[in-house]
Amino acid sequence: MDKAIGWFDWLIVAVYLGIVVLVAAWFARRQKSTEEYFVGGRTIPGWAAGLSLFGSAISTTTFLAYPGDGFGGNWINLLPGIMLPIAIVLVAFVILPFYRNIVKMTAYEYLEKRFGYGARGYAAFIYLLFNFFRMAFILFLASKAIHAMTDWDIQAIIIVAGIATIIYTVIGGVEAVIWTDVLQSIVLLGGGVLCAGILLFTPEDGPGRVFEIAIDANKFKLADLSLDLTRPTILVMVLFGLSSYLDAYVGHQHCVQRYLTVPTTRKAQKGLWLGTIICLLTWTLFIFIGTLLYCYYNIYPDQLPADIADQQDKVFPYFVMTRLPMGVVGLILAAMIAAAMSSLDTTINTTSMVSVYDFYVYFRPQTSDYQRLVLAKVATCVWGIAGTALALSMIGVKEALDFSYHVFNVLGGGLLGIFLLAFFARRAHARGIYVGLVCGILMSTWGVLNKLGELGLPLPEFYENIKYPWHNYTLMAVSNLISFTVGYIASLILPDTSGRDPAGLTVWDMRKGRSIGIRV
Repeated sequence: MDKAIGWFDWLIVAVYLGIVVLVAAWFARRQKSTEEYFVGGRTIPGWAAGLSLFGSAISTTTFLAYPGDGFGGNWINLLPGIMLPIAIVLVAFVILPFYRNIVKMTAYEYLEKRFGYGARGYAAFIYLLFNFFRMAFILFLASKAIHAMTDWDIQAIIIVAGIATIIYTVIGGVEAVIWTDVLQSIVLLGGGVLCAGILLFTPEDGPGRVFEIAIDANKFKLADLSLDLTRPTILVMVLFGLSSYLDAYVGHQHCVQRYLTVPTTRKAQKGLWLGTIICLLTWTLFIFIGTLLYCYYNIYPDQLPADIADQQDKVFPYFVMTRLPMGVVGLILAAMIAAAMSSLDTTINTTSMVSVYDFYVYFRPQTSDYQRLVLAKVATCVWGIAGTALALSMIGVKEALDFSYHVFNVLGGGLLGIFLLAFFARRAHARGIYVGLVCGILMSTWGVLNKLGELGLPLPEFYENIKYPWHNYTLMAVSNLISFTVGYIASLILPDTSGRDPAGLTVWDMRKGRSIGIRV
């Protein structure tokens, strides 16, 4: 980069990190029980929980991938995000109130009620593994981006960011996570709006010229209207978006936790909609920034080196470091750190929550709440340290870790289908859903073999003739459709030997007022 970061920029970053730690220290006084530590005593304002959901959905890749897409291509990759409000209709009006009636702490409690501890333990275990790798990837990618901008040692960045996040997450619990997410969301949005304004109004002839260049280059194209399933066409992107967001908002603990932190269902629904709207606006903002970058460097081509232009993910960091004034650079850098930390803190906190409630408390139900609280803080610290260590290892062995990440994605294949069976199919039972889950995993394995082959897995020659025929973006939708369909049919064919009564445990029972809920 042509310009070093100034002292004032570093001051902004230091002040931001200091505020984050102070917020955690403030809430540390109130963490006297596991309910306060993990669900904030169920007193979090709905709007704050919604902003926290937004914060956890945004990562540093938002600062890189979306502007890169807008610069090097068009808006097609925004289409899956547009599916989020459609998925949230089901979640807000059916899934969220159902969870608030049925479970006390985690989503996986519900699977135990419906199908036994085997289903709960498997889903919780996959969540732990998935988030272990997710927290490491978040930290590694964020540190790599910051290293590219600042030339700081990447190991030092990983360690400092990891320790800072661990400290405020351990001492402040979910309240610190949520309220720092609120702060981080404001910083992130503020940085993005400021950059968009500079890019829109700085060029000669103003916004009119910018939009003229973008329209001529077809930069606002949102969808490929072909129905070809082998390319990222409109059908592929819609399926990808709907299945991805339903999977997250139905079966991922970090979303369910937010539903449970709010005092009433109505407030939780409002918060969910707020987070959804801000997510969509932010994704649009950052892909728009990429489009503006294309226009800016079209007007001033001599300001962009060819080696940067060839790597679209590096164009936005290059612009920040070379064209923005002192102070603004610090704000953008703080926003990038905020994006990473708001995803990281949520992952660490909910991983600890699942460890305590879905495993430890299940096998040691006689323990006191104080013992559980101590264990929760220890688990938060351990998971955070482990994730930081894994992020450090990615510097040298990222391909091997990529391989593991895809393996765990395979193991999680079909879980959304099992959740949907639990919610909507009274006749679904344990033996049936296990058959469906195995089929979903096999489908995911088939679909991801090509990617694993690229990462070093030896594949037989005949695989080329039988490989998954569609785009990988369709895989989540297909694997969950398989697990749901096969699970339902198997439940009709196989006898139910569990003796479990589904009465009160489906959404149809809730609508009839028969739910066995914990609270309303």
